[in-house]
Amino acid sequence: MPSGLCDWVQQILPLAKQVADEIVSEETEVLKELIPQMFEVMYRAAKLSCDYVKHGGWSSPCFDKS
Repeated sequence: MPSGLCDWVQQILPLAKQVADEIVSEETEVLKELIPQMFEVMYRAAKLSCDYVKHGGWSSPCFDKS
């Protein structure tokens, strides 16, 4: 590898690492907010499915909202 290219890569690597660390940090913050919401949706879907099976289907008075 030519020495000029090697010097350039060595100068760029610390900057690239800093940018990558910032991106990971930002994405982690987004996930911290998103994961609890996803868990809540999965919990509600599982609860609805369990209630459906437990009560014998949608025709059960428990599910009849009309």
